[in-house]
Amino acid sequence: MTKDVDDDLELSMKPDATPSSGGKGASKWGSNYSQEEDIQLCKSWISISNNVIVGTNQSGKTYWERITAHFHNFRGFHSDRTTNSLEHRCGVIIKECMRFQAYYEEVERRHPSGVPYQELILEAQARYAKASQGKSFTFFHCWLEVRHTEKFAKFNKRPSKSKEINLSVGTQQGDGTQSPAKKARPPGQKQSKVKLKRNEGGDEYKDMMGNLMAMKAEEVKLKKERWEKDLMIEQRKLDIEERRLQWEQEQKIMFCDMSNMDEHQKAYMLANRAQFAKAASASVGDTASVGDATSA
Repeated sequence: MTKDVDDDLELSMKPDATPSSGGKGASKWGSNYSQEEDIQLCKSWISISNNVIVGTNQSGKTYWERITAHFHNFRGFHSDRTTNSLEHRCGVIIKECMRFQAYYEEVERRHPSGVPYQELILEAQARYAKASQGKSFTFFHCWLEVRHTEKFAKFNKRPSKSKEINLSVGTQQGDGTQSPAKKARPPGQKQSKVKLKRNEGGDEYKDMMGNLMAMKAEEVKLKKERWEKDLMIEQRKLDIEERRLQWEQEQKIMFCDMSNMDEHQKAYMLANRAQFAKAASASVGDTASVGDATSA
């Protein structure tokens, strides 16, 4: 499989900024989200959604305030995102990750087992881009975080009649109504702790980036070898052409008519002829020596 990274996996290890989600209350000119912010937001969403200690009887407002608090408590970078901004950003992330997951599962079903993980990812990315008028999937780092979580699996398998995704599934809404998905039993405390220790997605992300970097290095190596081979061929062509021109020049000097030349011109031509004859004789002598050594 492969990961969303830079053409050149310049697949690069630096986090790329992805467009801010905007939305109600968000600034039109708000700064873009970094990969660090996206990944921490996904981790906070997973942690609060699966936190059995907090419980499920919380309003939508409280739910997102808890996610915001977790986000700012555990981030290791500067960020001043508001609750409203994080809520809308998370909505965009989950929606696009669900779309990509659908393409990935479709590709996975159509290929037999044994097909490299990277090839499945590349084909899924190609299908996503084709369906998005050439726009690439920019939330691969988020997909690796959420793809194995129960909450994401429920979102992905549940048919959605509206374009909006209710990210407060498992919580009680602000108006007192209960979300239909609340019926699903949340994971136990022990299971939640195990997932937290595993930090699901982090290792897979690192492995994926390592594989992409290796593939990129191999590609660069092959390009360099092809370039060196082409350069060698061109150099041989130039050498052959240079010898041809030199041979033609020698033939003109060796067999030109000197009857109409003055003494200086004749002397020059004779000197060149002598030099050519000496070089040819030396070449013949070297060839004969090699032949004698071989026969011996």
